[in-house]
Amino acid sequence: MYQLIIVDDEEELREGLSSCFPWQAHGFVVAGTFGDCRSAVAFCLEHPVDVVLSDIRMPFQSGFDLIQTLKDQGKTPLFCIMSAYSEFTYAQQALRLGVEDYLVKPASFDDIAATMGKLKAKLDGKPTLPGEETETTVDNPMISRAISIIRRKTGSCSLQSVAGELSISQSYLSRLFKETMGSTFQNYLLQTRMRQAADMLRSGQKYTNKEIATALGYQDTQNFCRTFRRYWNTTPQQFKKRAVHSGK
Repeated sequence: MYQLIIVDDEEELREGLSSCFPWQAHGFVVAGTFGDCRSAVAFCLEHPVDVVLSDIRMPFQSGFDLIQTLKDQGKTPLFCIMSAYSEFTYAQQALRLGVEDYLVKPASFDDIAATMGKLKAKLDGKPTLPGEETETTVDNPMISRAISIIRRKTGSCSLQSVAGELSISQSYLSRLFKETMGSTFQNYLLQTRMRQAADMLRSGQKYTNKEIATALGYQDTQNFCRTFRRYWNTTPQQFKKRAVHSGK
């Protein structure tokens, strides 16, 4: 198990996160929780710590001060920011400091689990394989957050809505997404929708094409079916029959 500490001046939040999230199921043990950066630094200097999950705005020192202090002391845990503030300047500073991910409060269990999967994979030294979920391997905090939004709001998100949630322009998000992912935002959104459609068809539930189309943001069921066929080279019905037959 990897050792993780939580640093946040909100006692209720850090204690709740420490006790409610299934850390061990994701390969981590919470070695300590701290309400200020000084206590966290003192602990890290005396104990092995693999991951630091920290807020930004705290009394006396910020989460960024914590990261810089530990680096100056030769400590190299992986850092993750979890903050209620989503300003782009914070994300930029986090990127400069080598922060692995940037979670926006209130972060869902799915978001935290995806981040922990990314951090564990890095600690394990596992390479990224083609076709693996990209949100667990993206190094750019802004794009990691964009991908998290796409996955949580697949049926309702767009370039405009995601850029608005991140407080950046559509053109900047589009360019940054292409530079980071090697794919356009629209292509990634399409890929996500088609994979989720496949998961729904493989689930064993009796979803109709209309139900899947609606869940994924398609107002026209026929448009969804045509898109699915172009992407998977088969119809939804044929895909479901093959999945049932193969047991996958």
